[in-house]
Amino acid sequence: MGARPNLVYEFNGFTPGAAGWRMTKDKLEALDRAGDLYWTSNGQPRRKVRPKDEPGSSIDNLWSDIEAIGSQAQERLGYPTQKPLALLERIIAASSNEGDVVLDPFCGCGTAVDAAQKLGRQWIGIDVTHLSIGLIERRMKDRYGEDLAYQVIGTPNDLASAEKLASEEPHQFQYWITQAVDGQPYQGGRKGADRGIDGYLYFTGHDRKTEAAIISVKAGRNVGVAMVRDLKGVIEREKSPIGIFICAVNPTREMEREAAAAGVYEGADGRTYPRLQIFTLAEYFRGLRPKVPLLDRQAAYKKAARAGDEGKQGSLL
Repeated sequence: MGARPNLVYEFNGFTPGAAGWRMTKDKLEALDRAGDLYWTSNGQPRRKVRPKDEPGSSIDNLWSDIEAIGSQAQERLGYPTQKPLALLERIIAASSNEGDVVLDPFCGCGTAVDAAQKLGRQWIGIDVTHLSIGLIERRMKDRYGEDLAYQVIGTPNDLASAEKLASEEPHQFQYWITQAVDGQPYQGGRKGADRGIDGYLYFTGHDRKTEAAIISVKAGRNVGVAMVRDLKGVIEREKSPIGIFICAVNPTREMEREAAAAGVYEGADGRTYPRLQIFTLAEYFRGLRPKVPLLDRQAAYKKAARAGDEGKQGSLL
């Protein structure tokens, strides 16, 4: 502040430097009488600021202090319209109390649901796509553990409902089953040429390097050996260690022989895995999963973000 000799004076044994005190001596004495001065152990004075005396200014409608989600942000999930968690936390904290129910009828990748759970609210999230619902399920499990209690309504819960989804909405079936086996839809589910790839299943390979098994989903009932052969060509073209052919019906003997002819993958864990695996809906509902080494869920988020660069109870509808 520069030299201010008129404000340089001794008070309670302390004399400031050339910049002086920030107020005249009579105002300083009034602060002291009110108990609003604090003296540190080395004799430095500090002013006590009480909220009732310093109301500050109300926050306006420009919240520039919350940064957008950067391309390398840890919370980035690859969803094109993802909002910062801090933004939804502020909105929910300002507009509800602990234990209240928060409804997000277009919940996307579940940022509002995540914020509501973190702040001790109950919640209901609704979205039209299985892509979103699957992503939110994985997000909530990773953030709050497998024991988090919530109910998912509208996704297949038995073989018959899964077959119905495959028949009526093959693209939604593709999103659902890919994420149900812990996979990530190709390019985060964005539409476009898929090059024979419907998704990836990430796992830890040799030298702790992240590897990707290619997922191909066939929702129709007419599957044949040519489709398995096509996937074999894709994994060779992409130099992928494993290919997973997911179908709604049981494979033919010819399909099984073609898959077996693709050989095996030697995992970093010392085990061997079929290089081309046929996986059915019936197997999924028996609790089985594709055979790969240790899953790497965080890699799925990171890859999705790169592709997409542009204890309370709850329900997902």
